[in-house]
Amino acid sequence: MGSSPFQKDYAEAYDILYQDKDYPSECDLIEEIFRKFAAGKVRTILDLGCGTGNHAIPLACRGYQVTGVDLAEDMLQQARLKAQFLAQGQITFLREDLRRFSIPQKFDAVLMMFAVLGYQTTNEDVLAALNSVSRHLNPGGLFICDVWYGPAVLRQRPEAKEKIIRTGMDEIIRSASGTLDSFRHLCEVHYHLRHLKSGQVQREVVEKHTMRYFFPQELAFFIQQAAMEHIHFSHVGNLSRPPTEETWNILLAARKL
Repeated sequence: MGSSPFQKDYAEAYDILYQDKDYPSECDLIEEIFRKFAAGKVRTILDLGCGTGNHAIPLACRGYQVTGVDLAEDMLQQARLKAQFLAQGQITFLREDLRRFSIPQKFDAVLMMFAVLGYQTTNEDVLAALNSVSRHLNPGGLFICDVWYGPAVLRQRPEAKEKIIRTGMDEIIRSASGTLDSFRHLCEVHYHLRHLKSGQVQREVVEKHTMRYFFPQELAFFIQQAAMEHIHFSHVGNLSRPPTEETWNILLAARKL
């Protein structure tokens, strides 16, 4: 067992744990942002923190040329397996640290979905990640991400939760609990994953995910420092719904200057 995020056992269970997450609808929202804010047709997408490819692969299927980047090799292995049916050149996966990586290609849009920006826990890391976004965007290109919304996190506080998923004789139980560090805008989430077969525990995984939550004005400032302009904040599932203290996840969009 280990404590760093997205190790092999967690990566292999990831898609089962999030099988109820509506990735197609999120891809619809991404395309809605393209239609609303893009200066021209979006053809190329860079997906930073792509994980197992649950945004990258559907978007490639919709005709975009996608490059996915992640630091967790075990997550990328799952993504590559799932993307084998796609034509060569339609999607590429790279193992890189999104704060530091650099490739010559620039893109029409850059994504950081499912709170990827929140894994950058210091101001320096946040700015490094956003500078990475900026240097890989074409002028006028779009940046889209979702983050945990500070006012909602402080209002609602993290709760202990348990998720149980059964597939035949197998069962996955994930327990999650969190503690807040309000001075550093961090939530430390502890995951305990148990794989059972016929009621007997086969293996266990313990991981700690330290997540940053954000406030609107600091996000606007970070985005400005990375040579982009903020153009949109909303509820993560509805572009016309403004964030409130009930909105744990918010969606934001910015444009490369």
